[in-house]
Amino acid sequence: MHYRYLGRAASIDAEFSGREVKKDEDGYPLEPISIDVEGEYEKALKTRDPADIAIFLKKWRTRTKVSPAKIGKHIKNKRQELKALENLDIMSVDLDNTKIKIGRQTRSLKDVIVDLFVTFLDISEQTGRRDYTAASKILHVLLPKFFIMWDNCIRCAYGCKIQNIKDAGEKYFRFMKRVQKEGMEAVESYCKERGCKRKDIAIRRIENELYQNGFYSFARLLDIYNFQKYTIGDDRLWA
Repeated sequence: MHYRYLGRAASIDAEFSGREVKKDEDGYPLEPISIDVEGEYEKALKTRDPADIAIFLKKWRTRTKVSPAKIGKHIKNKRQELKALENLDIMSVDLDNTKIKIGRQTRSLKDVIVDLFVTFLDISEQTGRRDYTAASKILHVLLPKFFIMWDNCIRCAYGCKIQNIKDAGEKYFRFMKRVQKEGMEAVESYCKERGCKRKDIAIRRIENELYQNGFYSFARLLDIYNFQKYTIGDDRLWA
């Protein structure tokens, strides 16, 4: 994927919500897009409060009746794991070979990701109900630079359709690897076109070019792209 598709997706997303966007003929923003700091997603990012996260999930049509109490319980029970991952960035971490220290234990990053994802599947007030989309959204809000959101359309497009709850965590990890690869293609195209020699600098530049103060993480930019491409299927992305 070329990085300019991230910009085009950002423009389409902003215009859909009624914001004006100054963009070039290719659809790439000419100035950073404004942010609604009072939006449900933005507020959940800021507070990480279970009640605000539940409101965000409801706004984005999560199919289950969310229990803020369960979200809060999981955050408390997994605080060590979440703390251990708080400085990770999806665009710089080696998903396959990184080891994470949790208390006195050393675990693979994959094991921690799968564990967290499976834990946050259970956030419904209905006993036994699991929500694969909501789990990704909660994890993203808690660690917005690392975890990436998905929905059924997106996971199917990436070849990660969940057949059984037993493989849900494994499928999410596979999804993260595939999106990371696509994100790196975008960064490499930016470096080549703009003459940027460092990928970390390229990532920050893209974030700041697309949104005010680089408010949205690169993981969020990838989600916006995936949403426009696979969930909405907006033809303007390819115009």
